[in-house]
Amino acid sequence: MAALKAAAEEKAAGLQGVALTIAAKVSATGQLYGSVNAATVAEELKKQGQEVDRKIITMRDIKKVGDYLALVHFFKGVTVEVPVTVVAEGVEAPVAEEAPVAAPAVEEAQVEAPAEEEAPAAE
Repeated sequence: MAALKAAAEEKAAGLQGVALTIAAKVSATGQLYGSVNAATVAEELKKQGQEVDRKIITMRDIKKVGDYLALVHFFKGVTVEVPVTVVAEGVEAPVAEEAPVAAPAVEEAQVEAPAEEEAPAAE
């Protein structure tokens, strides 16, 4: 029993600091065509040289772009959290997120300026 736990702890140590980024096909609203599940995470870990059975990975099926956690249960009391980031296939996510943030700030500044000019004329 102690030998099994020691082997599990060695495997868990190999997964420390591992983060996955999975590119998936998405719709315009950010919904995935299909889902990312434990089998997908196991495949990505295998590509990185970590052999993990999909049956020991616990997570909900991912159906939207974003950041999630997958739990890998090697042995009782030996669990590793693996961060999983799902991004749109062929699209750089950080660039898309920065553009909408900058645009509303410019619009707010344009809306505020005319409001100040109109206030003194009303008095």
